[in-house]
Amino acid sequence: MEGAATQERQGAAPVAATVEFPSVDWFQHLADFMNANRARQEQLGYVDCTVEFTVTDGGPGGSKWGCRVTFEEFEATEVFDASMVGSAPADFALEATLATWREMIENIAAGGGRPDLEHTLNYLSHPGTPLLVKADDALCRDMYFRYNQSLQEFVNASAGMRSVFAEG
Repeated sequence: MEGAATQERQGAAPVAATVEFPSVDWFQHLADFMNANRARQEQLGYVDCTVEFTVTDGGPGGSKWGCRVTFEEFEATEVFDASMVGSAPADFALEATLATWREMIENIAAGGGRPDLEHTLNYLSHPGTPLLVKADDALCRDMYFRYNQSLQEFVNASAGMRSVFAEG
């Protein structure tokens, strides 16, 4: 991020980097933003889970793509490609199409880091579509709802960079 050209967008903070979505780099930028803003995380409460962010058509040739992020207390401690052999399993996954992720991310950017109510993780996942919460058991699925606001803040940090979207 350092040394990247800063661009201004109406109604938003300066954008420090242009990063492709979906990519591990995109989620690493979010983790860096979260870790640099510990005070905000402390206001929301701790997070202790591993989340897989899945783009159902975001990989090569429209295949499934995922990135896992491990959260411990008030920081994101690990960001890695979900297909890595031997990687820790996710407690739960958030799955959506590239179009759904893109619409949410663009709405967050347009709102200067705050989505409108119809583009929040909670709103998009509540009916099970277009964002699906997947977990192996009910307790792990419940983690999503317990940590929802912290996860929303994590994704809201995408307004701090310019996201460009892969063609699935």
